[in-house]
Amino acid sequence: MIVKPLSILIVDDELPLRQELRMFPWKECDAVLMGEASNGEEALQLCSHKTPDVVITDITMPVMDGITLIREMKKRYPSVQIILLTCHSDFHYVQEALRLGALEYILKVSMEEEELMQAMDKVRAVIVKERIAQENEKRERRLLQSVLFGKLLLGQKLSSSDWHPIALSEEKPVLLARIFFDVSPSVYLSMKQQIQQTFSNIESSDSDWLTWLTVRDKEYFILIEARSPSEMLKQSFGQLLQSLTDLMKLYSPLLDPSISAHAIISEPITSGEELAHALVSLTEWKNALFYDHALESNVFFGEPQPLADMKEQQVKELIELLRKSSWSTESLKEFLQGEFMLWCFKHRIKPEQLKERVLNWQVEWLKVQENANLDGSSIANLMGAHTLSQMVACIIQDITAIELGRTHSRFEIRSAVQWIKDHLEKPISLPHIAEQVGLSPHYVSKLFREETGSSFNQYITKLRMEKAVELLKHTNKKVYEIAEEVGIPSYRYFTVTFRNWTGVSPTDFKRHS
Repeated sequence: MIVKPLSILIVDDELPLRQELRMFPWKECDAVLMGEASNGEEALQLCSHKTPDVVITDITMPVMDGITLIREMKKRYPSVQIILLTCHSDFHYVQEALRLGALEYILKVSMEEEELMQAMDKVRAVIVKERIAQENEKRERRLLQSVLFGKLLLGQKLSSSDWHPIALSEEKPVLLARIFFDVSPSVYLSMKQQIQQTFSNIESSDSDWLTWLTVRDKEYFILIEARSPSEMLKQSFGQLLQSLTDLMKLYSPLLDPSISAHAIISEPITSGEELAHALVSLTEWKNALFYDHALESNVFFGEPQPLADMKEQQVKELIELLRKSSWSTESLKEFLQGEFMLWCFKHRIKPEQLKERVLNWQVEWLKVQENANLDGSSIANLMGAHTLSQMVACIIQDITAIELGRTHSRFEIRSAVQWIKDHLEKPISLPHIAEQVGLSPHYVSKLFREETGSSFNQYITKLRMEKAVELLKHTNKKVYEIAEEVGIPSYRYFTVTFRNWTGVSPTDFKRHS
């Protein structure tokens, strides 16, 4: 465990002794002198602004003596370690101070650098041990809190013991914040540890942060004391989300500008019942962001605008609008980017219902398009879209692909691509494909690069990886079974290829999909 330099506060009414301690080589002890006071009262005032790790204090002082100071320090700041400076005549006070919690004492008259260094070593060992214990306790509590939230999200019945990890009361209302990250699994995995370390650092430095926890990938819950005004919370969470999304964009291989994060903050919570209600509300917000994602702010409060079930009349209306705009691909794209989005914003249909209806329409529309079909990756992209604009972009991408296929793709290459898709699980070679379409291997290779932008082998790898992604997401098949199904029977080679393609191993991708 890494422990930063220990901060030291000196408390003594004798100026010469304080001057002597200023000259002590604190850096050699991996410590820094943060301040000094001439009595216990001054020391407590300094501690109210910044709490030291160690207090080195005299016993006999005016205004407030060392014994009273130790008693107050242990009451207000129990984790602070205390070293006593004392005279022979103070020994009965030393016993009292040790009983109250002081860790070590040094005689002023015989104090040597080595003695103080040994005392500092003892202090550091105690602090490290306590912090490890605190971290373990915090980790266990966070795990129990995650279990509690998981049960609440699933609507399971809770026992009184389930509530023990979280203390709620009317005297100290709290707010629940839920953070969503819209980012690819590979980028999130590369950033996950840094995100959680950022939250832990804030939890340690900001007394309003009570705890953070996670139940699902790319989602976090944060409990904070309900003391700060909404505008201040909006500003602080906005800055936090901006810094994290900027980092994630740097980790993205394509510098993806669509990477984003949103925070939803509840009303004040004082009971378990209110916490359960807040979770329901925040879950509704998650669906509402499908429409509200484009708003100027990325921090939201209270209840979202409601979403509606799709009625039969709306189904008919949408299908008719799509039919009228489908006379050309240009008119269809124009409709999707304009009137369609306005229609969706107006009716605010529950996203999953809207996606299913649009997918059904797209399948029917593609049936009448020449040499067009909807592959598994296109379906996954549409159903996995987090926002309305993402969903529309997926549809337009498929339409554009059809346009390119019509205007540029030769029949032989379309036939070759279809044969490859139908036989991905088999060994596929350029000479064999060339024989299938009646062209020379060299000419097929040239056409593939011209029409797909990839070499023959790169294109086959692309298809195999896309199918592997689809199978990992939507089936329970083992990785080696999927490797064989996409035509790469070598588990090792499949794993290396998949990692190069996605940035993560197949096992990690399946775990986090």
